[in-house]
Amino acid sequence: MARCDEELWRNHLENARWFQGKGLPFRGMSIEPLPWYVSSGDVWVRSELATVAAGGSVSLYHLLVGYCPPGTGGPEALIGQVDLPGRGVADVVDVPRSPLAMRALLASLTSARESVDSESQRQRESQRQEVEGAGSDPCDPPPASRIRWFETPPDPDSPTRVFEGEQSNTTVLVDDSVLFKIFRKLSPGPNLECEVMTALASCDIIPRLIGVLSAPSSNVDLGIFSQRIPDACDGWAYAVDACQHGISIAEEMTGLGATLHSLHASLAQVFPTSTINSHRITAQMLDRLDIACEQLPELRPHRSDLRSILTLPESEVAIQRLHGDFHLGQALISPAGWTIIDFEGEPLKSPSQRAAPDSVWRDVAGLLRSLDYARSTHPHPESRQAHEWYGESRSAFLRGYLSSGTLPSPLLTAYEVDKAIYELVYEVRNRPTWAGIPRHALLSALSHG
Repeated sequence: MARCDEELWRNHLENARWFQGKGLPFRGMSIEPLPWYVSSGDVWVRSELATVAAGGSVSLYHLLVGYCPPGTGGPEALIGQVDLPGRGVADVVDVPRSPLAMRALLASLTSARESVDSESQRQRESQRQEVEGAGSDPCDPPPASRIRWFETPPDPDSPTRVFEGEQSNTTVLVDDSVLFKIFRKLSPGPNLECEVMTALASCDIIPRLIGVLSAPSSNVDLGIFSQRIPDACDGWAYAVDACQHGISIAEEMTGLGATLHSLHASLAQVFPTSTINSHRITAQMLDRLDIACEQLPELRPHRSDLRSILTLPESEVAIQRLHGDFHLGQALISPAGWTIIDFEGEPLKSPSQRAAPDSVWRDVAGLLRSLDYARSTHPHPESRQAHEWYGESRSAFLRGYLSSGTLPSPLLTAYEVDKAIYELVYEVRNRPTWAGIPRHALLSALSHG
């Protein structure tokens, strides 16, 4: 029988897509179990918080753990076995991948239903802000419930399925109409996605927020339930299929550009806006370049030329709250148009960095870089046809975003290069076979610089 000890959890984490310590020296971990969601019957379920020291940092991860009779939790969900006090030998399972454990969890959460409408939620958020620092929000449900429902919760007996390919979270489809996103890397305070979705409750270009799961007696969000957009196709899959078959998506990209512009306008209405001198943006980008050069020796010979591209002419630049990690995979296309999802920001940045106001051109650059990734999936990615597809798609997106006005070319170029540097660090660490895409983009920018 395998023991459920640090070694077993370490193996589990290092094979989890959402673990951000891959490739870093592992220095130890500790696990804090939260109160049980379910502690009777055959299946026991709880959240466990893993504090992991890897490299020079310490991070907090959310493990949603089930304890089942041996052989019942599902082979894909199995992590190991443990002699659990009070019930004996049990299989330890990753709850999202165990239908048995998911049913038990959903039954517990939906029994704690507290439905409120969007206006009530806005009032509660306002009250929470007014009493911040003065103890718990009196409008919140008791800590033991841990779940706030803003709409009717899903049927706990609904079929569930894990979405594959997640990079920083785990998302479970519940009954084909609700998405349960389990946050994996945690930070103190409200989750950024919860914050944005609550603030934009009346915005019809994002999914509706159905419920929020939080840790008891602490200000940490563990997951959200949200609307699944019907008949939708992932923007990444849609663009890749079009590129591989030589199909123009100019009309769709024009629409996506307009949708992003609408999102930025909505965010500017509910979050503060300001201006910043371009020299401060330059300084931030150069700091990120220096950190990247420390992590990736291959960048060091190009540091001086990259600094030149990232050094902006002096001006005042408008800044505001952004999506923060905008790419094709963060947009869904359906008969109703485009819907924008996932508001947590770039996974390698700290929460304060993700929430910080920035120029809207960061989001624009993110989508343009994503189109370049889609181009790389063409059967002949360096062919004239592949580059023409990319050029047309890029121009259409910018046309839809701008509608009217002037494109700030040096600023956009700097953001695209800054993003490609981030991508290269991420890919080398997490998906080495993809590293050639941002590497080629940086070399191209240097050759045109």
